[in-house]
Amino acid sequence: MAILVLERCYMIMNLLFVLTFVLLHSAHCFNPKRLNVSAVAGDSDWSLAAATFYGLPTGYGTDGGACGYKNAVAQAPFSSMVSAGGPSLYKSGRGCGACYQIKCTSNQACSTNPVTVVITDECGQGCLTESVHFDLSGTAFGAMAVPGQDSQLRNAGVLQILYRKVECNYNGETVVFQVDGGSNAYYFAALVEYVNGDGEIGQVELKQALDSDTWLPMSHSWGAVWKLEVTSPLRAPLSLRLTYLDSGETVVASDVIPAGWQPGGACGYGVAVANPPLYAMVSAGGPSLFNNGKGCGTCYQIMCTGNPACSGSPITVTITDECPGGPCVSEPVHFDLSGKAMGALAKPGQAAQLRSAGPVSVSYRRAACLYQGTEIAFHVDAGSTPFYVAFVVEYENGEGDLASVEIQPASGGFMPMQEMRSAEWKLNSGGPLSGPFNIRLTSGESRKVVVAQAVIPADWKPDQTYRSIVNF
Repeated sequence: MAILVLERCYMIMNLLFVLTFVLLHSAHCFNPKRLNVSAVAGDSDWSLAAATFYGLPTGYGTDGGACGYKNAVAQAPFSSMVSAGGPSLYKSGRGCGACYQIKCTSNQACSTNPVTVVITDECGQGCLTESVHFDLSGTAFGAMAVPGQDSQLRNAGVLQILYRKVECNYNGETVVFQVDGGSNAYYFAALVEYVNGDGEIGQVELKQALDSDTWLPMSHSWGAVWKLEVTSPLRAPLSLRLTYLDSGETVVASDVIPAGWQPGGACGYGVAVANPPLYAMVSAGGPSLFNNGKGCGTCYQIMCTGNPACSGSPITVTITDECPGGPCVSEPVHFDLSGKAMGALAKPGQAAQLRSAGPVSVSYRRAACLYQGTEIAFHVDAGSTPFYVAFVVEYENGEGDLASVEIQPASGGFMPMQEMRSAEWKLNSGGPLSGPFNIRLTSGESRKVVVAQAVIPADWKPDQTYRSIVNF
C-alpha cells in the first residue's frame, strides 16, 4: 500500500537537524560542526586531582544528577563513563558536558592507561578538600584498573590521579535539546546534551520565526538547562545558537524547535527515543497509526521506491508520537519519520536528497517489535504519589501495544489501570499504596500476559525508571 511520509529534518549550513518528539519532555536534535579543539597533549598538560567513586561498584553514579541528564548517563554515548565534579569542574553547572582524560599511577592496581569521562553531576561537601576532585561512577573508576583488579582499586579510598581536559567526540550522535515539561508560549527551557568539542556551553540564545536579526539571550537555569521568559507568546519555529565556553565558537541550530511544538510528544517515551534500543529509528503516526495512543510502541517495516534516492530496502520504525494535522490527516496512513529513519530509506550517500524530496510514497507492513537484550521498563511519572501512580511502559517485544495494564501493591489484588492516550497508564487509588508492586501486562491483539514481579520497589521514587526481567 502506498502512503506518504514526511520527515522532520532540516539541512542548514551543512548541519543536520534531526527532530523527534516525546511526551514527558520533547527532544530536538542537530549535528554541529566538529570544533578545532585538540584532544592530544603532551605529558606536561597532565595535572593532579583526587578521585573517589559513588553509586554501585559497576554502576553509573546516579540518574538524578545535578546536570539533568537523568538515566541517559547509563546509555550510549555516555555508557556510564561519567563523573560528578567538585566546584572547579562542575562550575555551578557550566561544566556539565565537559570531557576529561584521567589516569592513575599511585596504586599497584592502576593500569596507568587513560580513560575519558564526562561531567554529568555535582560533588558537594565531600569534594571540597582538594582543588580538583572527580567523584566517578563505579564503572569509570574501575576502568582505570589493571584488568581483574578493579575491586582492589575501588577499595583504595581517595585516589590521586592525573587529568587533562579533552575534546568530546560523540561519534554518530546529534546534539539533543530536551524541552522542559513546564515550557509554554511564555516560558521556554531546554537541556542541552551530547555537545562535541568543548562540551561546555557558555551561552545559549533563541531566535523566533520572522525575526532574522534578534537573538534573545537565555539564562543559565541549572545544570545543563537554559531558560527564557518572555512577555509575548513565542513564535515558532525557534532557532538556538550555542556559544562554547572555552573556544567562544558558535553553532546555530536553525528552526530546530518546529512550529506546533509542544512540551511533550504524545507517547511519553522522553529522551529514550534517541537511545538504545530505539536508536532514533522512530516515527510519529497519523490518526490510523497513533490510534488515540493505542498505537504507541507498535513497530512497522517501511520501504520507499517512489524516488530515485530510495534504496528499496525495508527499515523498521517504532511509533513514538502523534502527527495530528496537515498531511498526516489528509492521507489514510501517514508516517512522520525522524530524520535518521528517513535517511535510512535512502541509497548510500543519498540521504540528503531523499530528505529534501518532501512527501515520499512508501509501502509498509506491521512487524513484530524485537528489542534484543532489553526487557520491559517502567518510567514512573514525576507527579506520582502513594495515592496516584502513573508510569510509561517501554520496550514491549512482539505486538508492541497493550490491551490492559494492572498493578498489584504489597497487599491486595491486581487493580486495573487507565490508559492516558499514550504509553502511560495511571491509577487513582483513593488510599495510600505500598510497594513493591507487581505489574501485569496484556498484549494488544494476541492477549498474551506477562507479570513483572516486584518491578517497582518499596522505596520507589517519582521520575525514575525501573527495569523488569520479563518481556513478551
